[in-house]
Amino acid sequence: MAAAALRTAARHLAAPAALCGALASIAPLQRPRCNEHDERLANLKAEVMLLRGENARLRRALDGGGLDVEALRRRIADFAKERDWDQFHTPRNILLALVGEVGELAECFQWKGEVERDLPAFSEPEKIHVGEELADVLIYTVRLADVCGISLKECVPRKVAMNARKYPADKARGRSDKYTAYTSAKS
Repeated sequence: MAAAALRTAARHLAAPAALCGALASIAPLQRPRCNEHDERLANLKAEVMLLRGENARLRRALDGGGLDVEALRRRIADFAKERDWDQFHTPRNILLALVGEVGELAECFQWKGEVERDLPAFSEPEKIHVGEELADVLIYTVRLADVCGISLKECVPRKVAMNARKYPADKARGRSDKYTAYTSAKS
C-alpha cells in the first residue's frame, strides 16, 4: 500500500516539477508565477518523505525476513494514533473488521475448487491480492490483540505448545480428525 502511494506521489511530483523546471529557463520577468505548483510540489515532497518514513518503519518491523510481532504491533498502534483512530478501535470494531478481511481473503479462493499449495493455478496478480488480504488479516489480528491487552508474543508459543500436547505426532500423523478421537478419556 505504501509503495503504491509512493509511486502515485512521485507521478504527481513529476508534473509540477517539470513545469516549474521548464519555466525556470524563461527569464524571471517573463515567467508566469507558479506559486500554486511550488506549494503543491512542497506538499507532495513532504508526503513522499512521510511515506518513506512509514515504509522504513514497516521494514524495520520485518526482522531479516522474520516478523517482529512487537515492532509490528507498535507500528500498527502508531498508525492508528497518528490518524486519531484509537477512538474507533474497540475490540468489537476491530473484530468485525477482521471478519470482513477474512471474508475478502475467502473471496480470493471462491469458485476455485480445491487449491494446491503455492497456488500454481493463480496468476501473479491473484497471488499478490491473496498476500494483501493475508496482510490485512494479520494487521487486524495484531491490532485486536493489542486493544484487548493480549501479548501475541506470549500466547502464540503457549498455544503452539498446547496443540503439540493435544496432537502428539505419533498419534496425529496423517489424521485430520479432532484430538478427542485418539486421546483416552480421563476418569
